[in-house]
Amino acid sequence: MSKFLLLIYKILSVIFLPIVIIIVILRIFQNKEINIRIKERFAFSSEKRPKGKIIWINASSIGEYLATISLIKEIRKIEPKTKILLTTSTKTSALLAQKIIGKNIFHQFTPQDNPLVIKKFLNYWKPSLVLWMESEFWPIILDEIKKFGVEIILLNGRMSDKSFKSWNYFKFFFKEIISNFSLILTMSKFDQNNFKKLGAKNINFIGNLKFSNGELPYNKLLEKKARKIISNRSVWLAASTHQGEEVFAASIHLKLKERLNLKNLLTIIVPRNIKRADKIKKEIKSYVPLTEQFQSKSITPNTEIIIDNSIGQLEMWYKNVKTVFLGKSYPPKGGQNPIEPARNGCAIISGKMSNFREIEEEMLRNKCLIRANNSSQFYSIIEDCIKENNYTKKIRINAKKYVKSKSFVLDKTVVTIQKYLV
Repeated sequence: MSKFLLLIYKILSVIFLPIVIIIVILRIFQNKEINIRIKERFAFSSEKRPKGKIIWINASSIGEYLATISLIKEIRKIEPKTKILLTTSTKTSALLAQKIIGKNIFHQFTPQDNPLVIKKFLNYWKPSLVLWMESEFWPIILDEIKKFGVEIILLNGRMSDKSFKSWNYFKFFFKEIISNFSLILTMSKFDQNNFKKLGAKNINFIGNLKFSNGELPYNKLLEKKARKIISNRSVWLAASTHQGEEVFAASIHLKLKERLNLKNLLTIIVPRNIKRADKIKKEIKSYVPLTEQFQSKSITPNTEIIIDNSIGQLEMWYKNVKTVFLGKSYPPKGGQNPIEPARNGCAIISGKMSNFREIEEEMLRNKCLIRANNSSQFYSIIEDCIKENNYTKKIRINAKKYVKSKSFVLDKTVVTIQKYLV
C-alpha cells in the first residue's frame, strides 16, 4: 500500500511540475529567491562537478546549516580529498552558506521532490554518501537516493510531538520513507522514542550537534555600531521573536522604564523572519514612538527600541547583550533553540519549549535557564536580569558550562559515521 501511495505521489509531482515552476518564478517577485540560481531547484547546476568523491549534506534552513559547519570541518580532517556538496532550501541559508564554500565545498539549492529532478541531480553529482539533517523527509528524494545505491544517514534526527501526531496518521507511509535511512542519529531521547513508535529501525541517540557549533560568523562593522548604540545603557534582547511577541516586548519595555525609572533603557528585537521588520516597526511605534530599525541612520542615544533587520547577526547580539528573551515561547509554540545564547553566557528567559524538551529539562535542572509562564513572571525575571543580581549572574555562568559539557556530541557523531565516510 505504501509503495502504491509513493507511486501516486511521484506521478502527481510530475503532473504538477509546471505549477511548481510558476510558484518558484512568483517567489522571485516576492524577493524569496536568488534569481540567477532558481535553476538549481530543478537540478540545473550552477557549479561544475569536481573530480573525486562527494559527500552530499542536506541542511534545509539556517538552523540545520549552522549545525553542519563544525561537522564539515571534522569530515575534512578525516577525508581531506573528499568534496562536500551542501544543499539548503531557503534564500537566507544560501546567503550564509557563501561564507564557508571554497575549493572543495560547494553549495546548491535542495532539488525539488520530483523523480525527474532528483534523478538528474543524482546523475550529475553522483554522491558517495548522503548526510540528511534533522526533519525534512522528502519521500521521492529519499527513495531515489536509495535506488541510486547510496547510503543515507539522518543526523540530528528530530521528531517533535506535533510532527509525531501528524505522521502517526500515515504511519505505514512514514515507515516506508524512513526505511531509506541506513542509520538514524537523534538529537534527544524524546526524538528517538518518537521515531521508534513510528516504526523506524537502526536508531541511536547521540545528542544535538548544535552544541558543537563554534562562534558563528557575524559582521564586525555592525558589532562596532551595536556597541556604540548600547554604550552604558541598560539593555535586553528579544531574540527570534514571532508574531505578537514584539508587542509583548514593547509592553515590558514600557513597564521596565516606568517602574525602574530607566530613562536610558534599550530593547533590541530580532524577529525570526526579518521580512516582518517594517510591519513590526509600524506596530511598535504606536506604543513606543522612538523605535527604529538597526540599519537606519536615524538611531540616536534617545532611541528606545531597535529592530534588527539584518541577516545572521544573532551571535553578535548574544555576545553583547546578556539578558535574552527567547521567542516562540509566549504564548508557547515550541520555543527556539537556547544553545547559542547559552554558549555566549546569556541569562535566558523563555516560556515552555516543547520542541527542545530534553535540553529544557537539563537546563532547568542545571539552573542555566529561567522559565516564565505568564506576563508578570516574564517581567519580574527580566527586571532581575537587568539589575544583575547574584542569581542571574550564576545562571549565565551555568549556561556556558552546560554547553561546554556537551562538546562530546560532535566527536561521538563523527566516530559513529566514520565507517561510512571511507
